[in-house]
Amino acid sequence: MYGQFKDGYSLYLFVYESDQTESGAGHIAIAFGEDTTNLIYYTKYRQQDGGGRKVKNLSFHQALLYDRDSLTHQKLPPSLVLQLKAVDPDLEELEKLSDHWNLKEPWSLFVNNCTDAVKRVLRATKINPGLAFLISTPNELVEDLIYHNAPRFQQNEFVVLHGDLCFYLKNERNAVPQALFGKRQKRNQQANGDCY
Repeated sequence: MYGQFKDGYSLYLFVYESDQTESGAGHIAIAFGEDTTNLIYYTKYRQQDGGGRKVKNLSFHQALLYDRDSLTHQKLPPSLVLQLKAVDPDLEELEKLSDHWNLKEPWSLFVNNCTDAVKRVLRATKINPGLAFLISTPNELVEDLIYHNAPRFQQNEFVVLHGDLCFYLKNERNAVPQALFGKRQKRNQQANGDCY
């Protein structure tokens, strides 16, 4: 199911739906490492919610449940987990960059929220995370990853480890109106057709 790619290493994106979060904007966390038993996990929240966290030596399963069980910031595990293949930079450099964006730079809705931090890490690995309008949200990041990297999903360089990507893409709300104005959009509850 999960593991390392033949060449390079894996990044894991843990995506929480907007309905799972208090703000309604969703949440995303990232992990990477030499293997699935020794991951470095990053999750970034507002300062009043504990700020950015880094946990070393987590297994994939521990990372999957960390925000729910250890932090208790989420009521459920992530609804979607993506595994992305990367080659550069090396893991030591990637950890330094991740420390900077997740721990040293404070959380900010418009400049450095959880999604912004993950996008900066992805850019360092040469994965195109797209550009956001106003606020970066997990939903828009997932949509942009599909749009800009569809061949990598088709070639199984990027894979869905947990959840239903088609259902997520068709049903996850655009979280910007919720984050800015407190307005929730209706969900479709149907998933038909190709996702990428």
